[in-house]
Amino acid sequence: MKNDFYSYLDGFNLITIILPNKLVSNNKSFNLKALDYSIPLTIIKIEALFKETKYSCEINETISLNELYNIVDESNNISHLRVGKIVRTEMFDLMFAYDELDLGCNYKSEKTVFKLWSPVAKEIELELISKDGKKEFIDLKYNGSGLWELKVNADLEGYRYRYRVRINEHFKTITDPYGISSNANGEYNYIIDKNKLKAFKNPKPHFSGRAVDAVIYEASIRDLTTSTSSRAIKKGKFSGLLENNPGEGLDYIEDLGITHLQLMPIFDFEGVDELNPLKKYNWGYNPSQYNVVEGSYSDNPDDPYLRINELRELVDVLHGKNIRVAMDVVYNHVYKMETFPFDSLVPGYFYRYDEEGIKTAASGCGNDLATERKMVHNFIIQSLTYWLETFQISALRFDLMGLHDLELMNKVEIITKRIDEKAFIYGEGWNIGTILPTKLRANMENAALLPNIAFFNDVFRDKIKGGTFSLEKGYSLGGKIAKSELYYLFTGSSLDNYKFFSPSQSINYLECHDNHTFYDRAKILTKNLSEKEIKDYARLGLSFTILSQGIPFIHSGQEFLRTKKGVGNSYRDSDEINALNWDLKNEHLDLVETVKTLITIRKDYRVFRLSSNAQIKTQIKINHQNKAKESINFILTDLTKVFSLYFKNDYQEELLAPEGNFKLYFDGEKKVKTNSKNLVVKTPGCYLFIKER
Repeated sequence: MKNDFYSYLDGFNLITIILPNKLVSNNKSFNLKALDYSIPLTIIKIEALFKETKYSCEINETISLNELYNIVDESNNISHLRVGKIVRTEMFDLMFAYDELDLGCNYKSEKTVFKLWSPVAKEIELELISKDGKKEFIDLKYNGSGLWELKVNADLEGYRYRYRVRINEHFKTITDPYGISSNANGEYNYIIDKNKLKAFKNPKPHFSGRAVDAVIYEASIRDLTTSTSSRAIKKGKFSGLLENNPGEGLDYIEDLGITHLQLMPIFDFEGVDELNPLKKYNWGYNPSQYNVVEGSYSDNPDDPYLRINELRELVDVLHGKNIRVAMDVVYNHVYKMETFPFDSLVPGYFYRYDEEGIKTAASGCGNDLATERKMVHNFIIQSLTYWLETFQISALRFDLMGLHDLELMNKVEIITKRIDEKAFIYGEGWNIGTILPTKLRANMENAALLPNIAFFNDVFRDKIKGGTFSLEKGYSLGGKIAKSELYYLFTGSSLDNYKFFSPSQSINYLECHDNHTFYDRAKILTKNLSEKEIKDYARLGLSFTILSQGIPFIHSGQEFLRTKKGVGNSYRDSDEINALNWDLKNEHLDLVETVKTLITIRKDYRVFRLSSNAQIKTQIKINHQNKAKESINFILTDLTKVFSLYFKNDYQEELLAPEGNFKLYFDGEKKVKTNSKNLVVKTPGCYLFIKER
């Protein structure tokens, strides 16, 4: 149908009409026309636009959102009534929100039930393709409360499917936003039998459930094996990691002693051709199918089961190596609104718009998911429940968490704990400008309202490493940082309301996949450092990170001076830039051994893992009588031991001589067995003395 003008349903009794000025007249009138009746509209406001005129009209009639209506003026000019701002009203959520977590395709051998949510769709068809390629279209039925449903009484395992949805005049073809299996590059979803998935052999490793007991190591599936220095045959694949080559990949990570491996996005993302994956690179922050495993990491992305089983096997093998898995999730935006199914189901509902009806993009990625809406909550909770249960995920890292709402994140934490009481949540709590009211944002400024969720500590990062967006040198590059600042950072950034509610909320890190590596940033901030000096400073930075109160976070390769050749944002650069160079590990084995030792010390003594401010105030003191003026000295009291811990960030020679019956325990690089009560140092680093209580 040709539209002479445009009309939108903006409220349950509000219709907005945008009329070209050539159709404007003094006696303007409009009627709502259905198939068998016509109702006059009441014009309540007229506004002049540039080349158009806006009419706000009331209607005293109940409109069925899944039925077709037209608006006709006094001259028989006609417009199809489109869905407008009504979907963003509070009443819309109250009337149509669906509480169950069973949307999508629910398979049993005798029947498969398909469910979609769209209070505004006029028609929805299932496109079903059998294993032998036979195609049929079957209508879903609307139940009157937003839910469309279809039951097919047949065994559909291995069938492909997608949907055709009509909201306005035309059908749009979409994949299932709740789908869990897909062919290559997301053209169709598959129907699978979850009971046929590869079984887990190993239980989840023991973990206390206290976030401060975690040591997180971040890595990309692809980066771990694509370098020419890797001996992996299946480069960039799940199976390449499962080759378990000695001294690299999983074997190496196990030897480090970390507790949680954080995998960068493993859900289906765009930017990489799954049939030719090495042609282009992408980190994966381009959500395409939230509940489907990324196909470029699979040996056969067209197999309905393989990519799921490969990831389950990888998690299982990690469990066998005493490592839990953290998943990087990206529910703040989608890659392309135009092709993602949400807007084809309920236009304008799943994304944020400002008061003028303009789509927002605070994520920097073209759109923002409206996580504050009930059915976005429902989608995210159903998605996370699937990942946590199907892949035995043990922690969730939220990308741009500050764009989410408080209610969602607290709900996520509760539901995650119901599935695994030892799991925990953390994320990027930046205070990003968005239309969500400040008091409702899940960012660091509202940390007290998110008591069980941790945040990446950007103050720790910039004070210890140096400016991420400035040229200021941090403590671990020889910068002059006040000892009071170092005290608060070392004690979890939570004392005296420094930054957080408790030390369990502080993710202490110097580098991650974003921005420069420590090595590359050191080259920028300190032009004249030698390679040895960069290593010395890296050792200091890693020591401060691992032994501070809070949750230590290490970027893969940081411990052997990973470089991305000066590239700060390598999200779509080549494998040459992003791949881990395992030759660097061999070159810097001494630094790797230092990190392993520090992790062991952290694990062995609970005083490095305190979970409350009260404990920290009682058990950790800064020594103001420290005679080594160029260093900072902390006294830590454990159950049976007392530690005198020094951090030094310069090359001036000085004597470290703690008072009392202390003996040198860690000499900056390794544990030592000695009766020495002091140490002359002239290198930046961490030095630890110990005594019995």
